[in-house]
Amino acid sequence: MKHLRINFIILFALIASIALAQSKKAPDFTLKTYDGKTVSLSDYKGKVVLVNFWAVWCGPCLHEMPGLEKLNNTYKSKGFQVLGMTISSRANKIPATVKSTGVTYPILVNADKIAQAYGPFRAIPQSFFIDRKGNIVQQITGGMSYKEFEKIVKKLL
Repeated sequence: MKHLRINFIILFALIASIALAQSKKAPDFTLKTYDGKTVSLSDYKGKVVLVNFWAVWCGPCLHEMPGLEKLNNTYKSKGFQVLGMTISSRANKIPATVKSTGVTYPILVNADKIAQAYGPFRAIPQSFFIDRKGNIVQQITGGMSYKEFEKIVKKLL
């Protein structure tokens, strides 16, 4: 029985180390912002990036956006960037929604295909933290507070 327990522990440690070694590379993308600029994930190579999928009709998404703006402004100079990715949203609703939330970080439109590349996921907001090497290191489903996001950002910077 003792040997079985030791073998289980060794097997668990091996599986955990393999999972950590096989970080998922973040799918690159190039999209337009709602105001017509072209943005690629590769533009932020070497930075910690938070890719946040949201929609104009999603209450939790809109609620967390001012906190993401604050996070972006606080840590941008240290190599951090938030990218907002609109999905399932009418293009004519996006500018007013962005204005009402006060965000200035890039808001990319028509990100539904990109969401599939990052997915599958069935709920928004959906956030992906990408480390400086371009690997997805954490996925978050649902809204979070500024403080919760900040803890993760500090660890990655």
